[in-house]
Amino acid sequence: MKPSVSPSPLVKGDIIGVIAPAGRLQDENRFMRGISILQDMGFQVKYPRDLWPGSEYLADSDENRGKELNRFFQDQEVKGIISMRGGYGCLRILDKIDIASVAHNPKILVGFSDITILQNYLYDQTGLISLHGPVVTSLNMASRETLTHFYSCLTKTLHGQSLEPKNIEVLRDGQSVSAPLLGGNLASLVSLLGTGYDFSWENKIIFLEDINEPLYKIDRMLTQLKLAGKLDNISGLILGDFSISGGQSETEKLRYKESVWNRVLELIPENPVPIWGNFPSGHCPCNLAFPLGAVAEMSSSKNSLIFQ
Repeated sequence: MKPSVSPSPLVKGDIIGVIAPAGRLQDENRFMRGISILQDMGFQVKYPRDLWPGSEYLADSDENRGKELNRFFQDQEVKGIISMRGGYGCLRILDKIDIASVAHNPKILVGFSDITILQNYLYDQTGLISLHGPVVTSLNMASRETLTHFYSCLTKTLHGQSLEPKNIEVLRDGQSVSAPLLGGNLASLVSLLGTGYDFSWENKIIFLEDINEPLYKIDRMLTQLKLAGKLDNISGLILGDFSISGGQSETEKLRYKESVWNRVLELIPENPVPIWGNFPSGHCPCNLAFPLGAVAEMSSSKNSLIFQ
């Protein structure tokens, strides 16, 4: 692991480049509404005018998706990079990333879901702190609070920011800890196990979230993480949004979340680390951005994250 590198904040008028390292574009209208939101914030946005050709469930070929990422890191006019969407595909381009270019041109890289594969890998290889937050196609569904906070994260130094979200469930009240905050989408991170692209969870605060996974699959993935030793020496655990789209009642949604939380507590019985649930980040309208890779103080007494 390299020393952490915090990219420069953006200013109005800066160019943000849009990359598509994973799934294909499914809804051009949603994409254009997201572009409009970025422009309304005062940024210029650079993306392919013909958009992406699509390759089955991917935005483009592996080769082209890798080249696009490298090109935007090398482009001196581009000051920040945001993903078009998540989905699946980042795992297939890790071997195509020009790590030296990323290290020499640190920029804010924004995304969540499958994009966290890229973000954690780049942190491990270069120390780059990225922004876990909305993708272009989710911006139009984001809450007002999400957009306000997102703009603040883009335009202010990531260090020193804090998050004190409401309705946090303190599942285990451990001592306050300070450690780098890593993680992301549960299914995506599990796909790294056993590969040369996995990263150390030791002495890290780990964030996990997922959507539309039956409980038995969540259980299987969490159990796999436990058996692989990933949960043994973490400093803290934050569970973001876990939900299933559909017509569930509020009671059914809460039971689903509580089942996830209870399984986590069963898997980490001997480690007195703080564990939170219901953190407002993930596949939800209130997807509060935070700097992935930054050292965070996880304070159970205040239910707050303070980034150092």
